[in-house]
Amino acid sequence: MIIALAALSLAITFAINRRFPPEGKLHRLADGRRLHIAQYAPTERSAAADVVLIHGASATLGDQLLALCGTLARRYRVLAIDRPGQGWSDRLGRADASPSRQAKLIASGLKAAGVEEAIIVGHSFGAAVAAALALEEPSFVRGLVFVAPASHPWPGGVDWRYRLAATPVIGHLFTALIVPIAGSLGLEAGVTAVFAPEIPPPDYARRSGAARAVTPGRFRANGEDVASLKAHLAAQSKRYHEITAPCVIITGNQDSVVWPSIHSQGLARDIAGAQIVTLAGAGHMPHHSHPQEVLAAIDGMLSSRVAGEASNLWGSARWRAIKRPDT
Repeated sequence: MIIALAALSLAITFAINRRFPPEGKLHRLADGRRLHIAQYAPTERSAAADVVLIHGASATLGDQLLALCGTLARRYRVLAIDRPGQGWSDRLGRADASPSRQAKLIASGLKAAGVEEAIIVGHSFGAAVAAALALEEPSFVRGLVFVAPASHPWPGGVDWRYRLAATPVIGHLFTALIVPIAGSLGLEAGVTAVFAPEIPPPDYARRSGAARAVTPGRFRANGEDVASLKAHLAAQSKRYHEITAPCVIITGNQDSVVWPSIHSQGLARDIAGAQIVTLAGAGHMPHHSHPQEVLAAIDGMLSSRVAGEASNLWGSARWRAIKRPDT
């Protein structure tokens, strides 16, 4: 029985990996690991800025590309990242579950790819990584857009499947023997649940490569991420007052995966000047149903920055013009 399960799971994993190859380039980091980055140049004109997309739990960069690339890449250079252990990015150990660790690895990969600063769009777990980027690499972060963020500790725990997957030995057996089979059978139901009360885009699972999340290594890494997230956020959230980058929070008032009252409103409270956009009827995937809100947040962020720089320049020139006759 065990041999049969192992053979079937291995065959499913092989088929998934073959069906959904890397969309981008595998960048080699200093420690030898590879970070998968998919990059898209703007289609309308030269890039107004670089925009980095960081996906959430149980997902890969395919989710972000499907939701946002068509909207953002008209005027921005878009770079989507597979977080360590997800998609085609390598994972070297349980320490990679930390949002702070993932942020540092992502920053290293992006800098190696020639990105000097960027606006960061983080969804769900990816929002925790985006916040960590702003804390660990503040000069790299031009602005932050949090979408349905997971950012603060919450009452209760996490789903038993994440805890089991993160358990040594037993977790390896669970993810190797059971997850590819059960995960493949339950994939469409899982997609429907995470989008509720909204409807997933047509053929979402295939177009986003969602099945990659139910392969053994990725599911185990995801379990480690989610199982330890609450503890990481308990420490990280105490530092949010240090974030100075422009920040917009986009949340659905029907999100049943993360609680807007804890996470989105917590970020709006803890980050000075943060703006919050609450979408009526939206659930946990508003980047799919309201991609224009993400675009508007980025556009507004850059417009405000340009206006601020022009104001500072004018003020400096005016000061020099007033002082010059006295010199």
